[in-house]
Amino acid sequence: MKVITCASYYGSGSSALTDLVAEYSNVKDLSNFEFRFLHDTDGVRDLEYHLVENHNRHNSGHALKRFAKLAHFNEGNFMSKRYSNFFDGNEYRDITADYINDLTDFECTGWWFYDLYDKGPKIYYLYQLANHFFRRIPGQPFKILKNEQTLYSHPTEQDFLKYTKKYISRLLRALNKEDKEYLEIDQILPSSNIEQVIKYFEDEVFVFVVDRDPRDIYLSEKYYWKEGVLPTDPEKFCDWFLYCRKAGKGSIEESSCIIKIQFEDLIYKYDETVARVEKAAGLKAELHDKQYTKMNPQRSIVNTRLWEKFPNDHGIKIIEERLKDYLYDYSEIDIDNVKGIKTNESSIF
Repeated sequence: MKVITCASYYGSGSSALTDLVAEYSNVKDLSNFEFRFLHDTDGVRDLEYHLVENHNRHNSGHALKRFAKLAHFNEGNFMSKRYSNFFDGNEYRDITADYINDLTDFECTGWWFYDLYDKGPKIYYLYQLANHFFRRIPGQPFKILKNEQTLYSHPTEQDFLKYTKKYISRLLRALNKEDKEYLEIDQILPSSNIEQVIKYFEDEVFVFVVDRDPRDIYLSEKYYWKEGVLPTDPEKFCDWFLYCRKAGKGSIEESSCIIKIQFEDLIYKYDETVARVEKAAGLKAELHDKQYTKMNPQRSIVNTRLWEKFPNDHGIKIIEERLKDYLYDYSEIDIDNVKGIKTNESSIF
C-alpha cells in the first residue's frame, strides 16, 4: 500500500489536491477528515521526545497518559464519531491500547503532581486542602488519587520506531479494508519538520505541501470564512503568514516523497500539474476515471484573484509589499482557457 497525504498552512488549498487524487479508481479516499495524531501536541512525535530523546522518570510515563487521553478524544463519541467513524467497532481503541502496552515497561499504583494538575486547578487545590485537613485528624487516612496508575516507559530509539511503525501500519490497513493500492489520508504529516514524522511509516508515503497566493487567503478569511483562525489585520496577517512558512526548519526541501504544489497551478496549469502529481506518486492516468467530479478547475477558479472583487481593501497593498515573494505570477496565465466543466456555481469556498 502507498500513502498519499497533504500538508498545508490553513486555507492554502490542500483540499483541491486531495480532491484531485480522490478521482483515481485505485485510491481509498479519506480526505474528508484530518488525522493529525502523529504531529499534534501530545501526539506520537511528543511521545518520542518524552520517552526517547528526553526521558524523565516522571514526564515519560505521564506523556503516555496524555497520548492515551488524546486518543480517547480522537476516538469520538455519540456527538461526534471522529476517528471511530472510519474504523469498525472498537478497532481504533484496541490498536491504540496495544501500542501503549508495547511502549509500557511496567505500571503500578501511584500518582504524581501532573495526574492531579490535569484534572484542573480547582480540583488540584480542593484535593490539596482535603489532604491538609485530614492529615491532622487521627484515624482519618486520606490518600490523593489512591487508585491512580503510574506508567513507566523508556524504550530505545529502535524499539520506539519498531512499535510505532507497527501501530501506524495496523491503523492504515484497518482504514483500507478494500486493500486499494493507495490510501489518501489528510494532514497526517505536518507542513514543517516533515522528516521527523515521515520516519514512522513502513509504507511508501507521498506528501504534497500546498500553498496559495496570500492575498486570496487573507480576503477569503476576512470576507467569507470568518473562522477567526487567522488575523485579518493586514500587518498581523503578514506576520502570521511568514510565521507559518518559517516554522521548524523553514523552507521545505523537495524530494521523491515531498512535493510542493501551488494551488493556482491546479487551476491554471491543470494538465501540467496533474502529470506532475501522477509522476511523483506513480498514479496512472488511465485510472483517472472520475476526472472533474471532485476537482473541477472551472469551479475552483472562483477562489482565485479575489482582490479584483475588493479593490478598495487597503490590506492588499500591504500584503503585496511584504509578501511579494509568495504572490502567484499571473503574467503568462491564460485566464480564459481553464480546463474542466463549466458551472453556474459562483460561491467562494
